[in-house]
Amino acid sequence: MARFQVGAVTVTEIVETQMSVPITLAFRGLNGEDPADLRARLPAALFDQAGDPVLVFRSYILRTPQSLIVLDTGWGNHKERRLDPYAHLLNTGYLDAMTAADIDPADVTHVFCTHLHQDHVGWNTHLVDGAWVPTFPNATYLFVRPEYEHWTTVRPGSHGHDSFTDSVQPVVEAGLHRLVEPGHAIDDTVHVELLPGHTPGHSGLHVTSGSQEAVFTGDLFHIVHQFARPDWHIVVEHDVPQGAATRKAFVDRYTGTGVRVVPAHFALPGGGYLEAAGFTPAS
Repeated sequence: MARFQVGAVTVTEIVETQMSVPITLAFRGLNGEDPADLRARLPAALFDQAGDPVLVFRSYILRTPQSLIVLDTGWGNHKERRLDPYAHLLNTGYLDAMTAADIDPADVTHVFCTHLHQDHVGWNTHLVDGAWVPTFPNATYLFVRPEYEHWTTVRPGSHGHDSFTDSVQPVVEAGLHRLVEPGHAIDDTVHVELLPGHTPGHSGLHVTSGSQEAVFTGDLFHIVHQFARPDWHIVVEHDVPQGAATRKAFVDRYTGTGVRVVPAHFALPGGGYLEAAGFTPAS
């Protein structure tokens, strides 16, 4: 568990699992370039001993002066993920970690999923007496409209249908969801920033408090190489050209601004900053 501040907003990391992922196996668009050629210029903390990037599956809890927001909810426990065997029927201590961080699920005011892939919606629900029920019973679950509408069209047996069925639909049936548009303000410090391509409505959260800002970028950047190589994309990217264009525009916009950039899966819980020389981890 790690904590950091963005002005008056306290951010707490809740880790579920992690895994190493060989770039040449999980990414496309490398055009023959060897990822090892870039590694010497990249933060060592992001890699395992074999040189493969470590991806962390986590939630960020944002405690603002007005709200308690859960950002992304991991894989979830006891869920059948036969197309993702590394996540099939997990049994992790996610809720125990939340308790240890002094966070009560009943106190959460909002849940925001950057997108509706399996590893970002799992703890939206948990198993109670054989039924999937919302884990955060007093929260409003915010889904970006184009993202939600896309996943309603996914057919049974397709990748992602299982998680939509057990981790999104029960929330909708309980009347706890709200469809929001890009730019939606959750409160005075947090608003939704559209970052499309990885999925149709993929979005991050932009936090502004006092003189400090941070953007939680979800899966816009899976690995640190993508800041310099925006054309590199994970195999499940929905719209490859759009994803690359969004990454390039993001780097152009935020380099040298002092805005903290916090990708969902980096093995640096506090993210870092985009400088002309590259990505610098936050201290």
